[in-house]
Amino acid sequence: MIEMEVNIINYDDVKDILHKLNTDDTIASAHGILCGFSCVRPGVTLDDWLNEVLVSIDLNNLNEKEAHEKLAQVYNTTLSQLNDATLNFQLLIADENCTLREQADTLIQWCQGFLVGLGLQKISTHDEDVLEMMKDFSEISQLNGDVLDNEENANDLSEIIEFVRMGTLLIQETLQPSKQDYISTDMLH
Repeated sequence: MIEMEVNIINYDDVKDILHKLNTDDTIASAHGILCGFSCVRPGVTLDDWLNEVLVSIDLNNLNEKEAHEKLAQVYNTTLSQLNDATLNFQLLIADENCTLREQADTLIQWCQGFLVGLGLQKISTHDEDVLEMMKDFSEISQLNGDVLDNEENANDLSEIIEFVRMGTLLIQETLQPSKQDYISTDMLH
């Protein structure tokens, strides 16, 4: 079972899920795809996401069925995080218990996936902040993990991760303004 404390997904618990399935994606990339896709398509379903990540899945195969269940938990937790009013969203990447290189590599994979996810639906925005953020994500996705793999860069990497986390929420909020910002007149009476 995936350890989820207050809607947090433990990277170590899920990083190997996709190895059992027919895909070349990593969990970080797949999570990025889900987040990007949900920014441009509010009603994205589990099947929509898995169709982008997996070539096929055999639910009669016990290993694949177990992996599918874990991916469903990742999907549900992620959408819950993205819609959390307290900004409780977290990137599904290697954490501080992993090497800096793994953290950097999974951040790069996540950004690559996010851009793929955004590209699954036509984006029509002229919002300067969103366009700049997408450009920044593209630059991050092209970084070399070696560059960030030393202790001096640990703080920089943490700042980049937080930048991407908040940028994702900004992009989502701009492309699909939250329903909670709207107060119906019925609620006022």
